[in-house]
Amino acid sequence: MVLLLIPLFAAVLTVLAVIGVRMMRTTGLEEVEASIRSVHETERQVRGLLPLLDLLGKRLVGTAMRLYGAPRLAKLDEAIRRAGRPDGITVIVYIRRQMGFFVLSLFLVVIFGAAGQVYLGLLIGAVLCSWMRLWLVTTGQKRQTQIESELPDFLDVLGVTVAAGLGFRQAVERICEFHEGPLAYEMSTALQEMSVGVSRRQAFLSLRDRTRSEAVGTFVTALLQAEELGVPLADSLSGIATDVRQEYAQRVRQQAAKAAPKVSLVITTTIVPGALLLMVGAILLGNMESFRGIF
Repeated sequence: MVLLLIPLFAAVLTVLAVIGVRMMRTTGLEEVEASIRSVHETERQVRGLLPLLDLLGKRLVGTAMRLYGAPRLAKLDEAIRRAGRPDGITVIVYIRRQMGFFVLSLFLVVIFGAAGQVYLGLLIGAVLCSWMRLWLVTTGQKRQTQIESELPDFLDVLGVTVAAGLGFRQAVERICEFHEGPLAYEMSTALQEMSVGVSRRQAFLSLRDRTRSEAVGTFVTALLQAEELGVPLADSLSGIATDVRQEYAQRVRQQAAKAAPKVSLVITTTIVPGALLLMVGAILLGNMESFRGIF
């Protein structure tokens, strides 16, 4: 009976791996315009694992939120905002899907325990329970990297626009109208905060806290210092763009330097043992007669 269940478990693991890779890239709830999507295509979007997770976890949302507590919920909401609220995800949706993964992991642990593979079931359950957090952190890191790569070009265009005669706020609004991406979204958010009465300093400090990016932090600090010292905005933006681009290039070089030991480790643990096996096998085959005489 156990032997018959092994292929079934292998198939389930394969399906979960494929679905997991897909969820690392998207939540599967992308919003599209109704004018270019048919009703059948919209229905096809909500099929799959996500509706099942929502169904399994919806009854545990209240209990989970009480267990989280207000401080952890605030930190979770901050992490979701830092990730750009991918596909409109909220704290409630995040917790509901996390609880869905929890229920699914319990189900798999029971199945694997009945098949005598308790430790394997616990391992899969631990991976499923931590999947939403891993997805959120990975999405936030990708967004932060994209912001840092977009910032130098954004500042170059902003400096040219300000030098052409537009004010800082009007220049940012103009660029955000034609620029897509997380940086334009965060800049638009800062402009909306200023439109409701928030000072420029506080709005950009909030921008720095939301992104948690070193490049954005450098830009905000330099911008506020230039404003306090009375430095011409166009000149300061050009200098800030140069500094941010140099820091970004330095971080890229550091990441490349850190990659060399990782490549060496992969070579040592994979290629070298395989090469040694080939060499030893060739020696054994070439001296088969001599070894027969010895043994």
